[in-house]
Amino acid sequence: MDTRPLVYALSAVAIVLGLLYLISTLSSPSFDQFVFIRDLVTSILAVVLGVVAPILIRRFRSE
Repeated sequence: MDTRPLVYALSAVAIVLGLLYLISTLSSPSFDQFVFIRDLVTSILAVVLGVVAPILIRRFRSE
């Protein structure tokens, strides 16, 4: 079973949602510093994982 389309689709979803969350966090930051940092880290991790997942799948896939 070829899982590449599923990985690419989920990665695209992670990137889009991460960017939307990042825009939301930056446009209306929280007054609490820890909440702001948590939201910022969560959105950045979503984007990074969305980019890295297809690369890792391609690299470690056994054919």
